[in-house]
Amino acid sequence: MSTEDLDIPIYLTGFMATGKTHVGRLLARHLQRDFIDTDDMISERAGKPIPEIFSEDGEEAFRQWERDCVEDAAYRGHVVVALGGGAIAQPENLETIRRAGALLVCLSADVETILERVCRRDDRPLLAGLSREEKREKIEAILTERAPFYAHADVTLASTSDSRPETMVQELLELMAARGLPTEPRR
Repeated sequence: MSTEDLDIPIYLTGFMATGKTHVGRLLARHLQRDFIDTDDMISERAGKPIPEIFSEDGEEAFRQWERDCVEDAAYRGHVVVALGGGAIAQPENLETIRRAGALLVCLSADVETILERVCRRDDRPLLAGLSREEKREKIEAILTERAPFYAHADVTLASTSDSRPETMVQELLELMAARGLPTEPRR
């Protein structure tokens, strides 16, 4: 295996509340890589939280920030990157990830699991102000719209209501090993 293979970025994609940030942090810790959450990166650069970007500047401004952050992260190499749920639906982001030779991992969950998780907090801009039933309908619609983009992932892991992030990381490491990718920190 070449040194380049050790430095390919690992991107986590999937719908909101599927565990990308938690799993990403644990995976990065295991592999001794830097962890980047593009939503955190966007908030830091914009100087305000994501909900404020959506309400004050609009989704298109948010998506531009997101494209810039995906591009910046792609060439850092030795990183694990958690993408926002809609990032992969932007063709430029998928192109950037592919150009970087990254491993693209999708964390998937069913509508009920996502609904249960998003109802714990009310800070999701795309679901703001909606009733539980309206959130369910919106989740179903967005999942259907994004499914073709999530299907571009090299690896897909199910995030169920019973999933533990540590178990998901172990499953991912096994899938990476089966692909001949390193699963231990580089020395």
